[in-house]
Amino acid sequence: MSSGGEVKVIAGSTGTREAAHRGVSPRLLAAAEFYKANFAWDIQIQDNSLLLCLTGGMAAVSVPFRGGEHLFASTGAVPRGPLILVPGAPFRAYALVESDDCVVSDAELPKGVLFHRSPTRALLPPTVTPRGAVQWLREPSPKDRWLPVASGVIAALTHPQRRLYHHPVVRTARGGIS
Repeated sequence: MSSGGEVKVIAGSTGTREAAHRGVSPRLLAAAEFYKANFAWDIQIQDNSLLLCLTGGMAAVSVPFRGGEHLFASTGAVPRGPLILVPGAPFRAYALVESDDCVVSDAELPKGVLFHRSPTRALLPPTVTPRGAVQWLREPSPKDRWLPVASGVIAALTHPQRRLYHHPVVRTARGGIS
């Protein structure tokens, strides 16, 4: 997550050309344009970092990542969606989610789990931090732009033994399906 430093907003080709003249890496500019064009994400460039602004109903749930293991991988109930690995102490895995107006206190979250809401900004690949490169654990797909809902991801992390199944079909008294 990010704070401080000069922020450059990427808004179409004019913003990209202006940022290019300020010494921003062409690789960061290309990635910013890709995320904006394919996912309509609110992207900023700060120093040499590409930032996703968690606005417009977007949020993130993060868990510690140690020794190649993270809680998302061990919890089969967590819905599919983009996962980002951010180097730090400790490294953290971030699941991008739809905020769905989820209201949860930090005390209600499992140990080590953090819920990031607006106005937080998340680091995106190809950002490189002093501890290493930010990378996708599960890349977003332009063909499948949905995000899992925050309340579902938090519920799956809070109760990992429970599986999230579709609601069973209810049969009426006449044997029909409702």
